[in-house]
Order: sequence, then C-alpha cells, then structure tokens
Amino acid sequence: MKKLIASLAALAVSLTVFQTLQIPHLHINAVTDDDIIASQLDMPVICIDTGGQSVASKDTYVDAKIKIWDENQVLDMDTTDMSVRLRGNITLKLDKKSYKIKFPEKQNPLSVGDGKGKTWNLVANYYDTSMLRNMAAYHLGDLMDAMPYSANSRSVEVYVNGEYQGVYLLCEAVNVNKNRVAVTENPALVEDNGYLVQMTHYAEENVFSAGNSQYEIKSDLSEDPQIAQQQTEYISEYVRDALAALKSGNKEAAQQYIDTASLVDNFIANEICKNVDSGWDSYYIAKDADSKLIFEPMWDYDLALGNNNEAKGIDSYMGLNIFNVTDSGANSNPWLCYAMKSAWFREAVTERYNEMYDTIKTVPGFVTHEAAANARSYERNFTKWKTLGTSVYNEPEEIAALDTHMAHAQYLSTWIDNRIEWLDKYFDSGEFSDGVFLDENGKEINSDDLMSASSLMFYGGEGTVDTDSPGFEAPATSGGGWWAPQALAAGFMIQEGQKYKLSFEYSCTGSASVDYRIQQNHDTYAPYFRESVAASAEKQTAFKEFTASANDTNCALVMEFKGSGIVKIEHLSLVPVKPEIIQGDLNSDGSFTVSDIVLLQKWFLGAADIEDITPADYDKNGVLNIIDFCLMKKAILEL
Repeated sequence: MKKLIASLAALAVSLTVFQTLQIPHLHINAVTDDDIIASQLDMPVICIDTGGQSVASKDTYVDAKIKIWDENQVLDMDTTDMSVRLRGNITLKLDKKSYKIKFPEKQNPLSVGDGKGKTWNLVANYYDTSMLRNMAAYHLGDLMDAMPYSANSRSVEVYVNGEYQGVYLLCEAVNVNKNRVAVTENPALVEDNGYLVQMTHYAEENVFSAGNSQYEIKSDLSEDPQIAQQQTEYISEYVRDALAALKSGNKEAAQQYIDTASLVDNFIANEICKNVDSGWDSYYIAKDADSKLIFEPMWDYDLALGNNNEAKGIDSYMGLNIFNVTDSGANSNPWLCYAMKSAWFREAVTERYNEMYDTIKTVPGFVTHEAAANARSYERNFTKWKTLGTSVYNEPEEIAALDTHMAHAQYLSTWIDNRIEWLDKYFDSGEFSDGVFLDENGKEINSDDLMSASSLMFYGGEGTVDTDSPGFEAPATSGGGWWAPQALAAGFMIQEGQKYKLSFEYSCTGSASVDYRIQQNHDTYAPYFRESVAASAEKQTAFKEFTASANDTNCALVMEFKGSGIVKIEHLSLVPVKPEIIQGDLNSDGSFTVSDIVLLQKWFLGAADIEDITPADYDKNGVLNIIDFCLMKKAILEL
C-alpha cells in the first residue's frame, strides 16, 4: 500500500506545494511516497514534520519526525523521532532558513559521516548562489590531512511540513565525538579532559579572551561550578600561552603548545578560501588530554572563495587575505597573522603546499562534478528561491549577474583553480620567503597600517571609494547632526595605551569642513576623539596623534563633509607609533643590561615570555636563536 508523502503529518499536500513539486498527471490528494520518488531528481530527499509547530527560534528545539530517501530512491530513514531548531546568526532574518536537527540516539543519515552523531545541520547556503562553497571548503579541509577532522557533508532536498524548501547542505555539526572532533570527553577532569574551543565575536557561554579575541568553550564542562571554573582557567591559560609563543616567533616555543602541522594545513586551506570572516567567527581549535592545540575543523565559508567584496581585494583570486597577515582588523585572525611573521612557518607552508599541490588541484573538478551530477535539483531550488541573476548580499557584481546555477559553479571552479595557481607561484617566491605580503594588485601590504584591514563605505550618502589610495570622494552637504552622510573606514582594532598617528590628504572644489573622528563601531558609537579641518582647492595634509583609552576590537574612522563642492580624501593612514627600540632591551626598562640576557636565557628554557623579539634579533632574520644570544653577550661585553 502506498504511503502519503504527507503521512508524516497525516495531511494532504496543498495545491501550492503540488505545483512546486511539478509532478504531472496526479490528483492533489494522492501525492504519495512513490510519487515523490518518481519525481525526485538526483539528490536525496529529507522530509521533516513538526506536527504543525512553527520552527521559529535558534534557542528552542521543536519535536518532529524525519524521513529520508537516498539518491537511489531507497528509504534511508523511515519515520524517526528527532527535534529541530533554527541555526545561524545574520542568516536568521532570511526567508530560507537553516536548521539544526537532533536525534535522541546517534544516527548517520545517508551515511554522510564517518560514524554516528546526535546533531546535524541543514545549511541553506542562501548567501552563496552556487550553494557549493561550504561543501568545497569542507572537502578541501578533508584533503589537508594534518587537520584530523573536517565536517562531512552532502547536498539534499528538504521538505518541512510538506512544503518544498529547496537544496540544503546536510553536514555534521561541530562537536566532540569520536567520529568528529575526537578529543577526550571527561568533564570531571581538568588537564586530562579534552576541549573544543571556538574563536567568535558571538561568544555567549563559557567565554574567555586571549589577545584581542573572544573564545567560547564548545565542549562540555563539569556540572560542578568549581571544577568548571578550573577547566575554563586551564584551557584559557593554555590558549593564551600558545598565542604568546606563536607571537614570539620562536619555533621551539610555539611547538611546545601547538601542533604546527595542523596550523600549516589550516593556514593553506584558509588562504585558498580567502574568507572575509577569517577571525570574526567559526574558527575552531581543539586540545586533547596530554596533547597540543590542533587547528580543526574548518567551518562556514559561504562568504569566502570570492563571494564577498566587503574588504579590499577579498573577492580577488590574487593577493593574500589581509585578515591572515594584518592583525589590526576586527576580522583578523591572530593565529595566522602571528604565524606568517615567522620565517620558519613560511618555509613550512611552501614545503607543504608543494607536497599537496596535485591533491589540491582536484578541488575545482570536485565543484563542477557536483554541480553537473545534481543539475536538475539545483535548478529546482531556484524555482523556489529567485536568487539567480541578482544580488543577495555583498557578492561582486560579476557573481550577482550570473543567471544559471552552472554558471555559478563554473565561476567558483575557475576562481579556485586561479587561486591555487596564484598561491603556487607566490609561495615559491623570494617575496614570500622574505615576508613580503602582496595584495591583489601585486603591491606590498603595509601590515602596520590599520587602514589596510578596514572596509571603506558610505552611510547615509553617496560617493566614490578609492580602495587603492585609500580614500573617498563625495559632495559636501549642508546637513549635520547624527544622520549626516558619512564616509567610513570600519573594522580596525586599537589597543589601550598605544599611541596612533592618523594622516590623510584632503581638498575640495568648493569650501567645506571635514569633520572626522575615531569611534566605536558598535554599542553607543562613542568617539575616542573629534577633529575638524577646512578644505579648499589647495591639497593639504592632516595629522592627528592620539593614545587609545580602551581596547576596542571594532572601531571606525568617520568623516563628514559639510559645506559646498566635492571633497576628496586621499592616502588615508592610521599606524601605531612605535617607541624607539634600544638594541638588546628585551625587558623594556629603557636600557640594555645583563638582566636582558638572563631574560633571554629563561625564554630559551621556556621559563619566561617575550612579546617583542625585535630588540634581541641581532641578525634581523625574525627569529631568536643561539646566534642572537651570542651576539647579545658579545654586545654586553663591549659596553
């Protein structure tokens, strides 16, 4: 006897749903399992029934049942109990929702995973019209085998309460599991427990900070508050020590805390993807009992791989990701930025990339094969969601203009192929070896300039952004107040007590004032200072030095042009004012003495931290070693 497709809810399918299914020659009240199998295109199908309850929150699960057919029209999972909620952050506002599903007992739907798990994700991929970027990134992560785990995934078609929702990515949720992030699960222990940590600006529970970033412990902690506190203190201190060791540039010190092979693979994979959110969210680190930090798994790449133009050059397959080399941006990844400053790490990247090149080169073909094999299913998605040939977020114009799914897939495949080739040539270059980081135009990135990691835009007005200068050009207005048109350079970080120098050139075809300030880019948008200059036809240069009164990971330079004429701002620069370096003065007490040599000895033994190696780097190679120690001893004897 045939079962109704709506039997999960024991209801008939509506006419609207029937038309979406596009099944010919069927009566509306007789759409059956056999009918959907016959009409199924190429992908597995997942049907979720909540019994009429709305799935409207990312905090509350709704009881439901699930039914799954595989691509061979075989019932993979019959009516099974589960629960479902929404997932995501900014994507929660979209019409096409992403879901997180949870089974009461571990399952492996469609044999997607390496083993069973309770929690799974259904990712809508609405911001990525190719719908393939997350899948490609996770596949790349799987190929880079020094990262032990990468989320397994598969594209599926989804129905919720009988209504077709489109194509989704079914993938494992990131959690501690012997088949996923395989660290020890013993919440009663501290040092002998395993930890999964996420670097994220959305941190809510079990939060700690290291450097300028926030972290959230994603693995289970003890139910005993005292033990939970000890666990938080232990892993947070370990992460801070590891970050300090990496920042010092000393390979041996870093290797005491970090599985550097996983960090090398993580950097290569992230650099191929060129993710705009490199340090903003979804960056995972794991530590097992009696082990070092492992950088796994990769997660959330719908706005990567050329699909975003919020930052200069981030959409180009050429140039390094500024957020992986410049540690002054809110989106900057400190682990990758600090690692890249060390010659030993860059040497390891080059060696590993050459080793993995042939394997990495298979990724573009993986993308086009997936698109072609499931072409009809992807096309069906776009009869539901009209996103072809239009902009859905901040993608480049050439992506927004693509009007077929295959065109999107081919664009992504070509972008990845070009990216792999650009990196292959660059990683083998003397520039990379010497620590010269190139942008999308082949120019050296000034990693000291906070403007290099800033997004330039207009708010409440119109004008032209010059990302190369960088600068702005816009008409002055007679308006003022809170809602006056603004030019912004946003998303950079400042550190309390650090002195900064802001400079820019300005001119105007008429007569106008340029009111500028550096302020919070969040909360109350409180300014750290305000200044104003008068602009005329003569090009002038403004200078302003200020000392940061707080640590702020997300600031903005705001400019308002008031008066008449066209205002032009050029060569914006915001750099930290570095104190004079006294050669040998490692402890920053203003003089070079024997105590500095003692400090370096302790550092070699792992008994002291050094934040800035520059004063002791006598041979100027970016690394502290025994040669520098001998040169320091010689220098102290000559004083």
